Amino acid sequence: MNFFEAQDRARRNTSWLILLFVLAVLGLIVLTNLLLIGVLVYSKTGQLTFSYEVLRQFYSFEIFLAVAVGVSLLIFAGSLYKTMSLSGGGASVAEMLGGRLISQSTNDLQERQLLNVVEEMAIASGTPIPKVYLLDEVSINAFAAGQTPANAVIGVTYGTMTRLNREELQAVIAHEFSHIFNGDMRLNIRLIGILHGILLIGMIGYFILRSMLYSRRSRNRKGGGGIAAIIALGGGLMVIGYVGTFFGQWIKATISRQREYLADSSAVQFTRNKDGIAGALKKIGGLSASSYIDAPTAPEYSHAYFANGISSFWQSLLSTHPPLEKRIKAIDPSWNGEFTRSEIVQPSKSKTKPVQTSGFANIAAVLSSAEQAINRVGTLNEENIAYVQQLIVALPTGLRQASQQAYSARAVVYAILISQQKDRQQALDLLKQHAEQKMPDLSEIFLPEIDRLDEKLKLPLLELSINALKELSSNQYIRFNRAVTQIIVADKSVDLNEWIIQRLVLQQLDLHFGLRRPARGRYSNLAAVKSAAEELLSLIAYVEHKDQREAESAFNTGLKQVGMTALKITPRKSLKLDSLNQSLDQLMQLKPLAKPRLLKACVAIIMHDGKTTTKGIELVRTISSCLDCPMPPLPV
Repeated sequence: MNFFEAQDRARRNTSWLILLFVLAVLGLIVLTNLLLIGVLVYSKTGQLTFSYEVLRQFYSFEIFLAVAVGVSLLIFAGSLYKTMSLSGGGASVAEMLGGRLISQSTNDLQERQLLNVVEEMAIASGTPIPKVYLLDEVSINAFAAGQTPANAVIGVTYGTMTRLNREELQAVIAHEFSHIFNGDMRLNIRLIGILHGILLIGMIGYFILRSMLYSRRSRNRKGGGGIAAIIALGGGLMVIGYVGTFFGQWIKATISRQREYLADSSAVQFTRNKDGIAGALKKIGGLSASSYIDAPTAPEYSHAYFANGISSFWQSLLSTHPPLEKRIKAIDPSWNGEFTRSEIVQPSKSKTKPVQTSGFANIAAVLSSAEQAINRVGTLNEENIAYVQQLIVALPTGLRQASQQAYSARAVVYAILISQQKDRQQALDLLKQHAEQKMPDLSEIFLPEIDRLDEKLKLPLLELSINALKELSSNQYIRFNRAVTQIIVADKSVDLNEWIIQRLVLQQLDLHFGLRRPARGRYSNLAAVKSAAEELLSLIAYVEHKDQREAESAFNTGLKQVGMTALKITPRKSLKLDSLNQSLDQLMQLKPLAKPRLLKACVAIIMHDGKTTTKGIELVRTISSCLDCPMPPLPV
């Protein structure tokens, strides 16, 4: 299953989840009505008689309808409330579990190693770098959470960080990246919201029962029959709540189990090292704390952990994860059945294999076809990870350190933006008007290093800076956004370098700070977004081919490869910044299975003459990232 099929499956799973939710609501409506009938009949007659005459006397269709509406509203309101409380993305889930954000500027060696692993995996896959949260738990466990890759986070326990060696840690992180690629995160958050609504009835029954049992005033008053009826109602609602809990656990288990086998196999595929993921699972089995998380809210997200996060009756009856033994055997059939006792492991440096990094000019030597390029979307491999490690090492120390802190990362982005300007003084003057007081001077300090920087290092530097910028306050980010935008629009023309920064940096950060909503799939085919596709593909043709005839030839050749010959190239002078942004925003609403054709056309256009530029590759990767289709860097 490739990336696009996995995304489509996740979308269909959401539809399946909604169907299960509706069935659960109908079941709870029926059970609640039966309970109310029993309480009313018993309180009036002292007997549980369900004859037609009795029901006709004490119950009516209007009461049934009122209960149905009340139960439905209660469940939907509970689900909506929980979903809205998690709308902040993965950070909301991590904080709900008691996680602490690891700062990009941390000096702790174990935290630094963990951040390095996450950064390497993210850049190597073309995914926005997730923030990392640390849970104060001695067990070994991890999770990925978020609505989109742009607001995703990775959470790990203290035991994971300290008891796994670098290879095992890398495998666990690769497992979590698989969940990001496969679209599992949004489904997990929706599942939390839906189950919260289902369980709300049982919670209300518990509070009714508790308030009646512990109220002396109620017990001493007359009318014990009425009190008994209320207690019976509370107890009955609790029983219905347990039925809802069972149904919720069944939904979790149904959706979760097979995803864990898939994520394990993906981790092996990404790292080409079965010992990493198997070693982590063996250490979980040999640790007394296992993979359990003690946070009070841990059961809500139990379906999304790397391994079983809770130990309970429901978990043993309807486990959300396959047994450790089966997972290990699936990876390592020769396993002798013995778990590994773990000790605290000291951080170690990554071991990279030599990779030729001569740039992107000969991409045709790496990719024989546009089809092969698209098959790389949403994947990781050992060569890409090693390549990214070398890119990061090649970054000047000053820029690398500056990209790790929210304050100086702003100056790094400003410097990259200003370095592309024809009138640098005008850009610096705009910076003085709209940015913090010391930013222009700091940006000027970085400018000489940016000017000397190899083109293939600028995109990784931007990606590292984006991650640090997520630690800004909302007010700081709004000011940063305004300063970047003012510089970009100053010359009133489309500059590709500026556009890449705007779409790559500001779009990711807008999603993170809640200023942009995640795009929803609306269009099943490119015919519905014909004008937008024409404009974007025309931009790629003009970037890679300066000659008008060559650009038109590349445009037409690219379209023929994917059967979109009805599209026409947009005149070069007609490309405007606002219309380009509108076109990409519209294309972001394509459904998963409609995106590959567009991306194949993009790659086919830049591969037209067998010669490509770093800028062309960066443009295609930026577009791919905006479409939530992470494309790895292409080392040659």
